[in-house]
Amino acid sequence: MSNHQDWPNAPSPLADGEWLVTLWDHTDDGVLAITLNRPERLNALSFRLLRELQALVDFAAARPDIRVVTLRGAGQQAFCSGDDLYGMDPTPGIDSSITVHHPFLISLRELKKPVVALVNGWALGHGWEIACACDIRLCADNIEVGDHRAQRAIGMNGGTTWFAPRIMGRGRALELLMTGRHMFHEEALQCGWANHVFPLAEFEQEAAAYVDRLAQLPTRNLAVFKEMIDYSSEHSLRDSLAMEVKASDEVRYSEDAREGRKAWREKRPSVFRGY
Repeated sequence: MSNHQDWPNAPSPLADGEWLVTLWDHTDDGVLAITLNRPERLNALSFRLLRELQALVDFAAARPDIRVVTLRGAGQQAFCSGDDLYGMDPTPGIDSSITVHHPFLISLRELKKPVVALVNGWALGHGWEIACACDIRLCADNIEVGDHRAQRAIGMNGGTTWFAPRIMGRGRALELLMTGRHMFHEEALQCGWANHVFPLAEFEQEAAAYVDRLAQLPTRNLAVFKEMIDYSSEHSLRDSLAMEVKASDEVRYSEDAREGRKAWREKRPSVFRGY
């Protein structure tokens, strides 16, 4: 994977003009693939890494031709091992969880297109939380995931208490967080944290095929589904029904909606463009 600076309207790096700790690539089908590129630190987070990730997510949000975003870690050892306790390198008075980390998690969660975490190896602490913030988690069978901060008397500050119970239920999430234990692929799949688990040797091929299929779907409709899942988790059935109608009306006459109806009449597969 490389950063294609010749891509029309390519994402702009930070003020120093460099992508130091991320890689990104794109496909003709509209997949923006982002890699946390600190393999020597097991892709642990630094504030620089978070700022580069934020820039790429902001870019994806502004580009209608990007239909899916994927996040992964460089190498096979770790998606993200958490904070780099020896190398967060904050800019004093500027970088903090509130000013950098939290806006990134919110932007990732609110992106109006599917976000897929491609997880192999460790996803721990804040790395686990980033994977939790994604919509779908495709995993290799070598994963070890969770949040061990309870074992070190460290508090939560990255959304675990919001994400985990919504993914796996209150009881399981609370037990996992209170004990600080990790999950492996069998349990992660069984409890719903992992959407799919593939053998490590087949992970690249299987994950690429899955993401490619996702990129062929009507992107604006998928954004509505994301919005409604989050809305309905905090509202009544009555309110959710009303919001579903309102949200669906916004895409009822989209180009993809017209294509879906036309394809149905013509008894052929739909060919969506994401608009």
